[in-house]
Amino acid sequence: MKKVAVINDLSGFGKCSLSVALPIISVLGSQCVPLATAVFTSQTDFSYYYYTDLTDMIDKYIEYWKLNNASFDGIYSGYVTNHGQALLVSKFIDQFKTDKTKILIDPVMGDNGTTFKMFTNELLNTHKELTKKANIITPNLTESCLLADIPITSIAKCNNDKDSLLELAIKAANILKARANNDQEVIITGINTAIDNDHVVYNLVSDANGDYFTSTPMINKRFSGTGDIFASIITGLIMKDVDTLSAVKKAQDFIVSCINDTPDTTNPSDGVYFEKHLKDL
Repeated sequence: MKKVAVINDLSGFGKCSLSVALPIISVLGSQCVPLATAVFTSQTDFSYYYYTDLTDMIDKYIEYWKLNNASFDGIYSGYVTNHGQALLVSKFIDQFKTDKTKILIDPVMGDNGTTFKMFTNELLNTHKELTKKANIITPNLTESCLLADIPITSIAKCNNDKDSLLELAIKAANILKARANNDQEVIITGINTAIDNDHVVYNLVSDANGDYFTSTPMINKRFSGTGDIFASIITGLIMKDVDTLSAVKKAQDFIVSCINDTPDTTNPSDGVYFEKHLKDL
């Protein structure tokens, strides 16, 4: 069985990070080996939460996993809380990556043209170096602009125009591919547009052969954790040698089904009802 090291936080309430990666990667047939960067009572979208930062433990994961001769077919890194953690993720990759290891990095820093509260320029610069090591990266449009040194104000200037937004995504993806240390595939997620008053969400898959878009209708519901579900599905499917474009289509369709099956009365911070759909993967 293939093994995937998943570097992310663990939340009690809120379906995100390790709590979605563990079941999704497992149901797709690989062993999910968690490396917890922090433990939260509830994910940070809740009004009240307490957490313990585990940055100091990451070196111990590396040390003791090396002593146990650990090896990984895949490494998936998600949310990191600070510059120091990002440096340790880079160190982890250097210690465990082989020519056959597939690396997926989800550089969580912002969305909808704004940055998250943990964002710093120092963290951005570390993410720029970290993402160069990945075979696949899954930023949203805001994060791809940050990584590509494109002002995030460019997103608002597109004024929801489909062609402008898609051209911006392609521009960012090509900059990032050119900077990567390998033939990187860039997946830019959640590109929201308006066409004849109907909202559409596009995902871009950009690789050495070209740029490809997939799309789904925009659902007027917002739930935390869907990005983590998306990246977890991509990780699990590439371990099965599914091509990236097909993996993206599978992931986006899965998320749409989960959102549609989640009652409107659900607290958006709780996340979607993904559990009953795991069998569909």
